[in-house]
Amino acid sequence: MQQRGWTPEQITEAIDTGRRYPATNRVHQGNTASRYVHPRTGQSVVIDDQTGEVLHVGAPGYRY
Repeated sequence: MQQRGWTPEQITEAIDTGRRYPATNRVHQGNTASRYVHPRTGQSVVIDDQTGEVLHVGAPGYRY
């Protein structure tokens, strides 16, 4: 998480105030997932909709 420039607070901000998009869950394939875009950084975090687990944090410039 820190390697890609994320703090726990930024993940919370992205979920609470960022734009939400459907995402593919490649970790728990039976579950749905959502990608949230942080409103200031533009970076994305992918969350398992059922477990709340952070599945992926995007680095600056990562394209989806």
